[in-house]
Amino acid sequence: METFGLKFSSGGAHISRTMMLAELEAVLTAVPVGSGALDYREAILDRNVLGKNTDSTRKESLRRLRELYALDEARPVFGLLRKLHAIDPDSLPLLALQVAWARDPLFRATTQPVMDAAEGERVETARLAQAFEATFPNQYSDLSRNQTARHAASSWTQSGHLTGRANKTRQRIKPTAVAVAMALFLGDIAGYHGAAVFSNPWCALLDLNADRARALGQEAHRAGLLNLRAVGEVVEMSFPHLAAHIAKFHNQTS
Repeated sequence: METFGLKFSSGGAHISRTMMLAELEAVLTAVPVGSGALDYREAILDRNVLGKNTDSTRKESLRRLRELYALDEARPVFGLLRKLHAIDPDSLPLLALQVAWARDPLFRATTQPVMDAAEGERVETARLAQAFEATFPNQYSDLSRNQTARHAASSWTQSGHLTGRANKTRQRIKPTAVAVAMALFLGDIAGYHGAAVFSNPWCALLDLNADRARALGQEAHRAGLLNLRAVGEVVEMSFPHLAAHIAKFHNQTS
C-alpha cells in the first residue's frame, strides 16, 4: 500500500500544519498535469508560487505538502488526484481530504468525533484532542496534542465536514462521482474487495452508506472515471486512469 502512496508510520504534517488546501490548489494551478516531482519542487522553491517570504518557509511548505500529498505523479494517490482534479476542480477539497487522511496518521486519529457527530452538532477541538490522545497515549505533550487538534479541526473545516470559526458544527458532505472514484480506488488498494469496497473508510469519510456509495460508483463508471461491474456481492473494478500503476503494484505483490 505504501507503494501507492499510503502511509502508516508515526508522525505527520498536522503536528504543525493543516491539510494546506489553499497551498495545494495554488501548486496544482501553477504546475501542469504530467509534470515530474522536480517541477513541483521548482515551483515552490524557485518560482515561489506560494508567495512565501523566506527560503526556510518555502522549504517547510514543500516538506509538508510532500508529507500530505507526495507531490509526485508517479505515486498513484497523487497521480489520480491530479487527473480527477482536472476533470472536476470543485472536488478538490474532498480529493485532498482523502489523500491527506491516507497519509497522515495524526489526522486520522481525530476522525471519530467528527464522523460520530450528528448534523448540526457542535464539535469541540477538545474532543479531537481526546481522540488523538486515545490513539497515541502518552506519546505527545499537551501542547503538541492540542496544536494537532486545532490543525485537524481546520482541515475538517476545509473539507466541508465542519462549519464555523470559533464554534464548529458538523455538516453533511455531498460527494461527487469524482470524489467517490478516489474513495473506491483507495479502498481497493487498502484491501477492501467485493461488496466491502463500498463500506471502506474513505466512503465513510464522504458520509456514504454502502448503498449510496454503490450508486455513486455506478455514476462514476458512467462518467468514465472507473470501470465497475457490481452484481450483489460480486464486484469487479478497475481504474483506467492508473492502469500502468495497478499492473506494477500487482507484479510487486504477487
